[in-house]
Amino acid sequence: MTNFVEERLATDLKTIQQRITSLRDEHNNSNTIEANSEGADSNEPSLSKEIQVQINENMEKLLDNENDVSMLLMVAQLLQAADVQKAKSRDTEKLLLERNDWLVEELAETQSRLQESERLNGQLEEEVKHLRFLDTTKSIRCDIQSSTLADETSRPLAIDTLQELGFGPEDDENDINHNLRDGQPNCVNTNPSPSRLVTLNTLVIQYMKDGRYDIAGPLGKQALEDLINVHGRNHPDVATMMNLLAMVYRDQQKYKEAAQYLEDALAIRESCFGENHQTTAANLNNLAIVLGKRGKFKEAEPLCRRALKIRETVLGEDHVEVARQLTNLGLLCLNMGKYEEVEACHKKALNIYESKLGTDDPNTIKTKNNLASIYLKLGKYDEAETLYKQILTRAHEKQFGTSKYDSKPIWKIAEEREEKKQKGVLDTSLESPVSVPYLESEHYMSALTKLSALYRKQGEFEAADFLENVAVRTKTPDEGSRVDSHSLTTSSNEDSRVRVANTGIRSKLLSALGFNI
Repeated sequence: MTNFVEERLATDLKTIQQRITSLRDEHNNSNTIEANSEGADSNEPSLSKEIQVQINENMEKLLDNENDVSMLLMVAQLLQAADVQKAKSRDTEKLLLERNDWLVEELAETQSRLQESERLNGQLEEEVKHLRFLDTTKSIRCDIQSSTLADETSRPLAIDTLQELGFGPEDDENDINHNLRDGQPNCVNTNPSPSRLVTLNTLVIQYMKDGRYDIAGPLGKQALEDLINVHGRNHPDVATMMNLLAMVYRDQQKYKEAAQYLEDALAIRESCFGENHQTTAANLNNLAIVLGKRGKFKEAEPLCRRALKIRETVLGEDHVEVARQLTNLGLLCLNMGKYEEVEACHKKALNIYESKLGTDDPNTIKTKNNLASIYLKLGKYDEAETLYKQILTRAHEKQFGTSKYDSKPIWKIAEEREEKKQKGVLDTSLESPVSVPYLESEHYMSALTKLSALYRKQGEFEAADFLENVAVRTKTPDEGSRVDSHSLTTSSNEDSRVRVANTGIRSKLLSALGFNI
């Protein structure tokens, strides 16, 4: 519409300009005729001078307007040229926008290809590292003349740690050196495994230790396929690799997949070794561990009991592996609230550990702690207190010996202070520094803190405060093995005052609210 108006205006301006030009020509002709007529015939009337002047003035105005019209016409032409240029600019802008959209899409596609290339490059680098590692293992010669792959590589498969049952770090045994000693299976396809399979198995274990489950998993599956192709599915080496893959999935918290591999491995080992073989017991224990991780304690309990029965039959009732299985069974029962059975399991395990490993072995100390904890749940405070005192006494004797007449275990000093406090004769200014062992084991520290809590539960607040302050001040060996009794007393007295003050405020508040205390 705007272009039409501009074109119409330009046309009108041109028409007006033409008419003005025509009038100017007519005016010039009229002036010429008028001049000629004056010289030819003086008798004829002529236009009055006034009219002639008026005509000349009008003509001058028209000529001035002609210049304005010319200017307007020029402006109209410029506007038309500007409109044309604007249209061209719009077309160019549209073309540039379309090209920009194309460039953005091209950039996104290029970035996607770059990311994919980087991912493939990373995979290729890992494969190169893997191939280099394989190249370095060519010189390894594995002795497999008298044992199968299950004998060579089953060491990391039965990790009988208490924490694997789903319990806290306090129960973690960190025992990953429990070896399975497989006998020769009475099943088909018992030929020795190729060295390549042994190498793959070793690689899977190494990558598991390094936490590279993204590599350990595919390698394990490849080794499992190769084993099935070489020996068939019903072979102990296949069961061993299934156990290893189960551990890979277990460490990634994929317990459902781990349980499936362990169930398949259990069926193979029962077929090859029988239902009462040590490897079958190890498989049962591993399956119980995974079920415990999933919270299926009722399903895990019969498996754990069956593994215990096998190990008692094969190894004897006083074997260390039997003690470990008893501990696992006890912890399963603990999660189901069977405290009496937990007590029985820990007692048997403690007797085995003390007879086979000694009183200073970490397994013995930990089992004492576990047994004392179950005593607390059963309300047997005296039995729990006795065990905690045994642990702390042994820690003191290990560091300071038993020859010093003035050297007393920390719990005995705490009880003496409690007795003096009750009699009102406790004077810390006359006391000498107390010999406190550095509790390097978490089990010793656990016994100290739990005994303190037991004292507090029984109303022996001075003894409880004293042990709590000892625990705080003996966490690092740099602080020395002798602690100033006065500093301990001052801190414990301050704690007692705070406790009494809080109790008084609480009593007053409850009384004000109308409660009788």
